[in-house]
Amino acid sequence: MRRRVNAGEISGPNILLAGDIFPKGGHPVYLPPEIQLPEAANPDQAAQMARDDLAMGLDGMKLFTGVYMGDKPVINMDPAIAKAAVDVAHAQGRRVFAHPQNRTGMETVIAAKVDVMAHIVPSEAGYAPEQLASFKELGTALIPTLSMFSTTIPDSALAARVVQNGVSQVKAFSDNGGFILFGTDVGYMRRYDTSLEYELMHRALSERAVLASLTTNPAKFFKAARKGRVEKGFDADLVVLDGDPVADVGNLAKVAYTIRAGEIIYPKP
Repeated sequence: MRRRVNAGEISGPNILLAGDIFPKGGHPVYLPPEIQLPEAANPDQAAQMARDDLAMGLDGMKLFTGVYMGDKPVINMDPAIAKAAVDVAHAQGRRVFAHPQNRTGMETVIAAKVDVMAHIVPSEAGYAPEQLASFKELGTALIPTLSMFSTTIPDSALAARVVQNGVSQVKAFSDNGGFILFGTDVGYMRRYDTSLEYELMHRALSERAVLASLTTNPAKFFKAARKGRVEKGFDADLVVLDGDPVADVGNLAKVAYTIRAGEIIYPKP
């Protein structure tokens, strides 16, 4: 699909892909057991997996530094294994994401110098001061995916507690000067409407800060020098909304047009 979009055969967005690495025995409970996952038992295996994925043309890596196992304990990735993959990716100028899951997974993010935490950590009410200091020093970014927890946890009371923990984490991370990047984990969940994510993020962030998570923050974080602003000479990659998102953050979900390189790739039906 990416090849067809880039060749102009079909209209579509700029598609970036990441390779996955799981810890040995860390097969998430939510994935069918017959799926063969890339599991690294040692640093050499992780480094080779990263080299192979990036050689295939993938744009980065995602490490499961903590794996959800249902009613069994979380399986965490050894920091040395994570760092081996990170070192390979960073040597090629590629970013690394991590699914932390618990406090140990977060500590591995810090030890391995992972670039982006994909998800808040549901079991934690907040970050420790020393963790926030490390995130700031490393320039770590956070993708909250609050609506994913809100919609996939069947116990409504538990879901509400997890979301509140997440809101606290987002606020502390942002107040500490960290980059907040937008994401919903759609695909794992089936809620394609982004309205709820904006609403939940707005509990921790201003309207302008939520807007920045979709625009200027990713442009700066991923060093996309010609994106993030409407300016002569920049890429004409734009989203036109039906309302002012600073007046109402929910207007971010009211997309009238999506434009890539000056061409409309999505008009509102």
